Amino acid sequence: MNATAFGGQPQEIVTPERMLYDALERIGRIREGRIAVHLHLSRLRARNRDDSRIRIAFRMFETMVDNFHGQLFLLTNNDMILVCKDARVADLDVIVDKLRALFAKDPLTYSEAETGVDRFVSYFDLESEYEDFVAVSARLVEEAKQRIADRRKQVPIKPLEASGLVGVMSRLGTIDIAAIIRRQACVRFTDKNHAETDFQEFYISLGDLRRAVAPDVDITGNRWLFQHLSQILDQRILAALQQAGFRKMPAAFSLNLNMATVETPAFKEFAASLAGRSKLLVEFQLIDIFNDPDRFIRARDWLRNHGHKSVLDSMTATTLEFIDAELYETDFVKLLWSEEMGDEQIAADTAETLAPVGFDRVILGHCDNENAVVWGLNQGVRHFQGRFLDTVVAAVTMNQCPKSAACTLAQCNQRHAVISGRPRAECGDNDMLDLFPTLKAF
Repeated sequence: MNATAFGGQPQEIVTPERMLYDALERIGRIREGRIAVHLHLSRLRARNRDDSRIRIAFRMFETMVDNFHGQLFLLTNNDMILVCKDARVADLDVIVDKLRALFAKDPLTYSEAETGVDRFVSYFDLESEYEDFVAVSARLVEEAKQRIADRRKQVPIKPLEASGLVGVMSRLGTIDIAAIIRRQACVRFTDKNHAETDFQEFYISLGDLRRAVAPDVDITGNRWLFQHLSQILDQRILAALQQAGFRKMPAAFSLNLNMATVETPAFKEFAASLAGRSKLLVEFQLIDIFNDPDRFIRARDWLRNHGHKSVLDSMTATTLEFIDAELYETDFVKLLWSEEMGDEQIAADTAETLAPVGFDRVILGHCDNENAVVWGLNQGVRHFQGRFLDTVVAAVTMNQCPKSAACTLAQCNQRHAVISGRPRAECGDNDMLDLFPTLKAF
């Protein structure tokens, strides 16, 4: 039974954020010698924020509670806050450094904000900074309330079942596929100061697809049903690209397709429509190759025999330790950048595993900052994809576009990423959107 049964309001959930705020109110009059330490673990990359490491961090930090009459709060966003008394900052630094080591591969532990502020941890002297920390605590309370409210609004997700597949496929046939197709340039450096767009990758975000056709269904939950769905989706993407009306055709199209799609009449028709105008790359997932190696070989060889190319997609420094990428004889291998690859040993291991492939056949993906590009160039990589390059392309486009005064860099970036819909319609010069000019003095 709950309060609403009698016409009242549901009780507010007591969160750790609320408990922290209440604790601060209690110690407001006796602040002497008190320090608050805020570990910003919510800023870690998702893959480094797993439950096991969060629990280890909590236990490590918990040792400070008894030593310094402290209270420890594990917040709903995984941040941790320790409020303690008569602790020396040097002693706190010791445990914080151990926690940095626990998450050492995450850039949060060694990168600073532009202001020079440590992004991993914040210290507050409650004698002099009490009001500031109360304000931080109040903000955390409101953010926790919002998170809880958002979760309550979320539609329950159901697994994709055979009985529901027909309905999903029916909705797929009614939506404007072109509106959810995204594109991203792959930039090829001819030297360290000049680069050009080598191809444009066209894809659909699974999140966008689910929101469009089945917001209450986990469309990837059943691999075999999703594979059938994705084959239908492939057909619609190919049709949409043929009707896209590009002002300037891409030098090459790159597509993530099922291997079975390469053998369909729709794909052959699409490839024929590009003859003399554009080339074609098809990106294959390793798991699909494992499941049907014979079909992969047929698809790869057909592409090669017709002047097109294949890509072994989504390789990482870890998968390269176990997989011989050269074994698949694709034209390119797409390696996904991660900050841990900046480590000298990991970089050396990656270079060794890719030596048989050759870095001239590597596409470095997920380049979200300049570090990735610098690392790749130093290794001999020439092909790059990622949000950092997207921003560079947009900036160079704006520099050459006569209508750029009416746009922001963010708008230009967004408009480059779509092939139809409102963002593109709002652009004052669609010719420039499809031009992808040469990059100089990068």
